[in-house]
Amino acid sequence: MTGCTKARRYWLAALLLGLLQLARPAAAQDADSAAAPRGEVVGSQLTARHRRLPGSTLYVRPAPGYVTEESLNGLSRPDGSLIEVLRVPEANFLKVRGLVVEQYLAERGTHVQQRELTFNGYPAVFGEGSSLEAGKNLMVLGFGDSSSFVLVFGLYPAADTAARGEQQRMLLTSYYDARGTVPPLELAPFVISLAGTPFQLLEARPADKTYVFGPAGSAGAVPDTFATRFTVQVLPVMPAPEARQRLLRLAQSLTTPGALLQSQERQLPPGGSYGYEVSGQSSLRGRRNSFYQLIRTDEDATLLFHGVVYGVAASAAKASPKPPPKSKTPAAKPAAPADPVADFRKVAATLRMKR
Repeated sequence: MTGCTKARRYWLAALLLGLLQLARPAAAQDADSAAAPRGEVVGSQLTARHRRLPGSTLYVRPAPGYVTEESLNGLSRPDGSLIEVLRVPEANFLKVRGLVVEQYLAERGTHVQQRELTFNGYPAVFGEGSSLEAGKNLMVLGFGDSSSFVLVFGLYPAADTAARGEQQRMLLTSYYDARGTVPPLELAPFVISLAGTPFQLLEARPADKTYVFGPAGSAGAVPDTFATRFTVQVLPVMPAPEARQRLLRLAQSLTTPGALLQSQERQLPPGGSYGYEVSGQSSLRGRRNSFYQLIRTDEDATLLFHGVVYGVAASAAKASPKPPPKSKTPAAKPAAPADPVADFRKVAATLRMKR
């Protein structure tokens, strides 16, 4: 994540906290009266030219040059222009719509150009002015109701009138799908590739920032202790020895007390972040297991990858079947057995924080 993007996220978050202090849900009668249509009415239809902004259900018609930006929920292009969207749940837009725009601009009061409107049926406000980021202007589209709201930011070079016109068109012709859903991995702060493996995301646990992956179709109503799984957990930045101890505790949790735990450890070559991996075998309640673990930590966060695959229970092991009778027709070459640990390594090699 670039320093510019980090700084922008910090001031966006800080200003949002101020709005949330005011944006508490309103009484029903207040919400109804405040939601009456005001100003210009903007109604958009979803077309084939619209693209969904990552991490949201807002669709825009991008101007030339805009591409997906992984470090934000939006699009950007090389000249520094960008579109970013932020949804704020459980907050009352009707209480703060008069404050939304100026909260994010360097100059307030008479220097802020803003107007109220109705956007796709929602009470809304649109405005622009000098950004808190030097040399840039910012336009803001905010819309919502008494239960939640959406903020759409357009940042562009202050002297570029063409970029300003493009962004205004993008914001005011956008379409919001209130019933749409966002793939959970789009909201994750890390990047990971599952290509060429049988794995898919099974569960996202916001409380402890853990993402659970397993073979496609393996999510059952009753959790299976011995299912093939791997998890990715997002943790605060921590010293390397502490990160290593976390891996050790996880490996010990896979081992019945008194059983043999075999492991191999190594520090990964430098590559922009600290990396340390542990792999090995142990036994838990009569089931042999193989595991692979990886820690990646940089200046933003620590990522902990933990994958384990179990063998069959010792009590369920069967005698080897008798070989089939010989046939004159050459037998087809058997398929290579699945190797989940190799797939763990393959996936873990792609894991990193969003830039």
